Amino acid sequence: MKKTFKFRIELEKTSPKIWREFLVLSDTTFYGLHHIVQIVMGWENYHLYGFTMGSYRIGKQFEDDGFNGPNEIIDSKTITIGDVLKAKGQKLEYLYDFGDYWQHTLTLEMIIDDLAIPFPLCCDGALNCPPEDVGSIPGFYDFLRIMEKPGHPEHKETNAWVNSKLVAIDGRYDPNIFPLERVNYVLLNLDTYIKEWENEADQ
Repeated sequence: MKKTFKFRIELEKTSPKIWREFLVLSDTTFYGLHHIVQIVMGWENYHLYGFTMGSYRIGKQFEDDGFNGPNEIIDSKTITIGDVLKAKGQKLEYLYDFGDYWQHTLTLEMIIDDLAIPFPLCCDGALNCPPEDVGSIPGFYDFLRIMEKPGHPEHKETNAWVNSKLVAIDGRYDPNIFPLERVNYVLLNLDTYIKEWENEADQ
């Protein structure tokens, strides 16, 4: 029987905390969950990722053996979140971008037996996502300090750079705004989002 999971995801080492809460069906694959996380957080989805929980390591398999080989990682397309998560309160670690090393914690807040949802739904959240390639947590807070000071010698260039990013809303980056409606519009069209991402990745 399908169940609906309610997750809270937090971006680690942010203060105040950048977080989201969202609903997703239990038969969603980890591949699907990866794309959902990208959407709800506001990432641009062009770096590697991985999930871990206990002995589970789930992500993209590579052809070579070794640390990132198929013997080490479970293919995210072959395992569902319901295969791994069984109880309220369980946590998953999600790592995005092995360079900037964005660490997220997903907590399973609720398992709802009597709720069927036609598509994933983001319920709430706080604060905007860091811009892609800003340089991890230290780089993000350096970036915010520059943005707060119009007289800073790097402000003009930094402002132009961030306003071309996905996290810019109507051409402007505001660290305090979480665009809930925009997120849910993309989730409504999740299949199209994934198909377009796959087509672009194959090019």
